[in-house]
Amino acid sequence: MLLPGTTPLRAEWPYLTEEASTLAPGRYSLSAGVGRTVQQRAAREAGVLLSPREGTLWALPELEGTLGVGRRAEVSIHYQALYFEPEGSGGSRYGSGDLRLWTKLGVVAGETHGGALRFGFKVPSASDADGLGTDEADVYLQALWDVALGPALLSANGGLAILGDPARNRSQDDVLTWGAALRGPLWRGLRGGGEAAGQSGPFGVGRKRDFFTLGAVLGWHAPGWRIDLAGRRGLGDARNWGWLAGFTHER
Repeated sequence: MLLPGTTPLRAEWPYLTEEASTLAPGRYSLSAGVGRTVQQRAAREAGVLLSPREGTLWALPELEGTLGVGRRAEVSIHYQALYFEPEGSGGSRYGSGDLRLWTKLGVVAGETHGGALRFGFKVPSASDADGLGTDEADVYLQALWDVALGPALLSANGGLAILGDPARNRSQDDVLTWGAALRGPLWRGLRGGGEAAGQSGPFGVGRKRDFFTLGAVLGWHAPGWRIDLAGRRGLGDARNWGWLAGFTHER
């Protein structure tokens, strides 16, 4: 059954698409990794920069922790420390990335499917002046759905993000968010998957921010541990490519 908490070792990080299942009460998951992203051809609209400057962005490190707090509930935290090497002129910068807090509530559990709601908040801990963030608080609401396809798992996400607009005072961008991932076993302890995730909008006051990311993940799983390597390619208003590697411990 896809009851929340029944998956022995989930495969969420480093996927962008979230599973609907939750950890059992008292169980936790800790992930740590390093990522590199090459940002290309920054999109502009009316002279306003919509995506980060061109250059290389390192996550040193990227951290994620999740704790099961109820039969169908979990809380999680995601954080990055960022190092940016701009293309051309300008000095390199290292500083705090944005801190993200999440709560997930399971609402549907069946033999081959499951559903949940997820709420998130981005703390404006990264500096807009350093080019590492927006100095804005963002809010997320997502619906999550899982379907078991034999040994594989298909996950789909859809929701709304309310993004602060750093270019205008007291304004926001309302965008739709989406994602889909298929993951499953390959051979012995090897597992793999692919996904597409992105956002489209706005549907309120603000600037247009459309992008999507294609990703592939290969991981080695052992009891209580896994090592993952992910590759990503961003398109639209966030044209970039990169990789992310790290490990996860769950108990």
